[in-house]
Amino acid sequence: MKRLLTILALATFVSAPTQAAQIWSEEFNFGDAPDPNTWSYDLGSWGWGNQELQNYTSSQDNVRVEGGHLVITARQVPGGFTSARIKTQDKFTFQYGTVEARIKVPDVANGLWPAFWTLGNNFSSVGWPHCGEIDVLEMGSGSAIGSGVQNRKVYSTAHWQAQGGYANYGQSLIASQDLSQDFHIWRMEWTPNYIATFLDGQQIWVIDISNPSSFSGEEFHKPHFFILNLAVGGTFTGIFNQNGITADLPAEYRIDYVRLYDNGHTILSPIGTPYCLGDIPSCPCGNGGHGVSGCGSSTGNGATLDALGSESVSANNLTLRLRGGLPGQPCLFFQGENRVNNGAGVPLGDGLRCAGSNVVRLQVLTPDAQGEANTTISVASKGGVSIGNLRHYQVWYRDNGISCGSGFNTTNGYSLLWTP
Repeated sequence: MKRLLTILALATFVSAPTQAAQIWSEEFNFGDAPDPNTWSYDLGSWGWGNQELQNYTSSQDNVRVEGGHLVITARQVPGGFTSARIKTQDKFTFQYGTVEARIKVPDVANGLWPAFWTLGNNFSSVGWPHCGEIDVLEMGSGSAIGSGVQNRKVYSTAHWQAQGGYANYGQSLIASQDLSQDFHIWRMEWTPNYIATFLDGQQIWVIDISNPSSFSGEEFHKPHFFILNLAVGGTFTGIFNQNGITADLPAEYRIDYVRLYDNGHTILSPIGTPYCLGDIPSCPCGNGGHGVSGCGSSTGNGATLDALGSESVSANNLTLRLRGGLPGQPCLFFQGENRVNNGAGVPLGDGLRCAGSNVVRLQVLTPDAQGEANTTISVASKGGVSIGNLRHYQVWYRDNGISCGSGFNTTNGYSLLWTP
């Protein structure tokens, strides 16, 4: 959201892309608060580097899920203002993709600053602007106030570190209607070559990122996370005193959904929790299972398992991913209720007795020449999972020349808590 000094123009015009396969979404259809498996809160009243006037809280007075919407509410309280800012940092990140959000902004006149944006997920280690920032939606600028188009003028901007200094490049669009009166579709197309934003299909902004070394734009070729917030006052609005806030309060910023589509370049960061890390024989059966859970002939051979997509039962878009398997040799993806089996063992076929009770054989695949294999089934459906289920996953894979019943290898274990 920060808007400072240098402008670096890299723009071309692009058309709105054809919608591809949806691979992740947040529909805000369950519970009364943002899903803690996906979202966390930024809290505090230190101005957030922009001389903002509000205190960000996690109170339901300021942030709640209601009627299929995320609702962020800015309020005036004794001594100031409260609002909310939520993010997917370290929980859901992505690199490249087509992002679509259906949003209804509040009446921003004057002093409200709604935003939908991303930061590089390395923010905690490198700071801003080194992490990079992409603003899909900002409204309520001082310029718009001066022109009387507060509820029609929208901005999209990139911010980054360039040659030891700070750089940004942004563009704006004046819509033909008051955007606070209804929901509108905000879209971002992010590829290795460009980033572009659209409002109801009309282009707002585009930046060429195809040659990052030419403008120090490596930040835009790394994973980012989402942020949604409603600020009060600050540098963007040009209002730094409580008395300058004339917007009607409380004011609601409503988000119907946020969706991510694979545009042919999209990279999702792994979700879930690996356990028995490293090359551990018979993990998880031997590690913590007293070594007698029917997997005595298994060994660790360096292959790893993780997951992409989401842990949502309704989205049902999870992909389990094997890396470091043996090319041309079968591997079995399986699901269990427990990490270990306390010595009992569960017959699974192919010589495998592993992963605790109620084991489900998900899919048998053959890794490619790089030893990689991704599930192509609906994991939630095949596994029969329900909301709130904690399930554990692992891959069995055999060596060249080893029969199914005499010896095999197992990856690390991988845990997922299934959400709505």
